[in-house]
Amino acid sequence: MSQLQFELTTIDKALRRGSLHFTNKNKKIQTPACISYTVRGSVPHLIADNLKSLPISMVHVALEHFVEQKEPSSFKYPHGLHRYINLPEHLIFCDVRDPSKLAPASANTEKYVAVDTHGGVRRVTPDLWKQAIEAYKPDWCATPADVVKAGEEIKTKRIKKSVDRTLRWLDDCLTSSSTAPVFAPVVGFDNQEERVRSAEEAAKREEVSGFVLNGFELNKDARMECFKVSIEQLPENKPRLAYGLSTPESVLQGVAQGIDLFDDSYAFKMTERGRAITFEFGENMSKAEEGEKPEKTLNLWDTRLAQNFDPIDSSCGCYTCTTPHTKAYIHHLLNAHEMLGPLLIMMHNVYQFERFMGTIRKSIENKTFEKDSEAFMTKYNHEKEASGMDGHEDEIDFESLGSPIKKNRIL
Repeated sequence: MSQLQFELTTIDKALRRGSLHFTNKNKKIQTPACISYTVRGSVPHLIADNLKSLPISMVHVALEHFVEQKEPSSFKYPHGLHRYINLPEHLIFCDVRDPSKLAPASANTEKYVAVDTHGGVRRVTPDLWKQAIEAYKPDWCATPADVVKAGEEIKTKRIKKSVDRTLRWLDDCLTSSSTAPVFAPVVGFDNQEERVRSAEEAAKREEVSGFVLNGFELNKDARMECFKVSIEQLPENKPRLAYGLSTPESVLQGVAQGIDLFDDSYAFKMTERGRAITFEFGENMSKAEEGEKPEKTLNLWDTRLAQNFDPIDSSCGCYTCTTPHTKAYIHHLLNAHEMLGPLLIMMHNVYQFERFMGTIRKSIENKTFEKDSEAFMTKYNHEKEASGMDGHEDEIDFESLGSPIKKNRIL
């Protein structure tokens, strides 16, 4: 019996509602779902104890975060990656690249994928991949892909080579002694024939448990159409994961196309900008006042919050909001550059993004997904959220903390 079983419970045109069952751990994940983003195996700003209060079941671990050395120390650890990163109860998905920046680090060749590491550009070969998977023992994994960089003028010959390499590496990696279920990358850049060929050939490998589509190799305007071409060639009974669809808007687009799994790097990106997720979806979403286009996130660097003693969201069940930590206090923590500030925002953002996925699942069950998506797109401002620190001056004492003081201020 396969260690990963996928069951569809609802199919409405392209929309899919289902569950992933990891038989070796007897865990079920409801889909559509998101996989938590990590850096070097750690959810940014959080430790394992923080994760216990969050509805997180799956984490994404990128091999490129661990291979900066010629002989990575993590390969020598005998008890697997779960214990190495102290997440024994979580489901670990291991892929080669960081899902938030999948553009090529350097030119790939017939023998390896070039990846960005803390020690510079490194080469990941199928043999290195097999060594990592056999040492790490993840719950499931994806094989290397020869990704073409978006925005470049690519000839058909290069695209064909990308598909050939990815399929050859897939076949090589499938010979690994690891029993971890394998997801196959689907590539082909913007060439419809090659996308069809990549998807059809990957689907022929019966050992493959699912598929990975990469939006980073595609311009935004062409992304969903190219995904559609690939998805039409994939079997209905196997899950699909997509990279490059991390914003709420692109997640909704992906769900509408039949994508089952996403990464939640959006939560991390908003935390880095000092922003807390406040958007709603589905039956919980209130109507905006006429003429208003509210932001999807709250800028906690905003000095107007310095006297606001309410939680970020009184209806939120996360640790940050239920303790509760006020907007004024978190604003103070950011202003003082205290580590607790990003920690509290990250806990809130991860919780909120998981709640977002839950409302999407409910919306599909209620057959209101299309209407709810239209309402979401109508209500909110969808421009890219800027960093809250832009134009910010610290309001702390120069002599005691070594930071500039705000001039002409009356206390």
